[in-house]
Amino acid sequence: MSSKRPGQPSFLQHPLTRYTLLQVPGWLLLGSVLYIVHSWGWLGGQSVFWVALVWLIKDVALYPLYRPALMRPAQQNVAESLLGATGTARTDVAESGLVLVRGEFWRACSAGAAIAAGNRVQVCGARGRVLVVCPVETRSR
Repeated sequence: MSSKRPGQPSFLQHPLTRYTLLQVPGWLLLGSVLYIVHSWGWLGGQSVFWVALVWLIKDVALYPLYRPALMRPAQQNVAESLLGATGTARTDVAESGLVLVRGEFWRACSAGAAIAAGNRVQVCGARGRVLVVCPVETRSR
């Protein structure tokens, strides 16, 4: 399984690099809190060291659990994942309308002629979060 993600700089391709960058805000917050607590005299220098070390060990121990998620390819646009799915036009669909696909309501536009409410539609594209739908041909018996 490749960790390549399109559109990312090459140094962000490695999961360890991404995990480390995700930890930086926590380290900065911890460092700030420990600095304040130490400067107010609430914790001694040795205690500050041990808290920081335990925090670092925690991050190292959790990396194997996060690694599979960091290696997954970036999820495509949810609307694009519906390509080929069928649904029902809930309103008339021309330049805009509402369709029900896989139990969810979506804004939609017709790829061709207007589609009347109640007709079956198939997702044939997406423009951002708007589905582009085509009428499903019904076979006459």
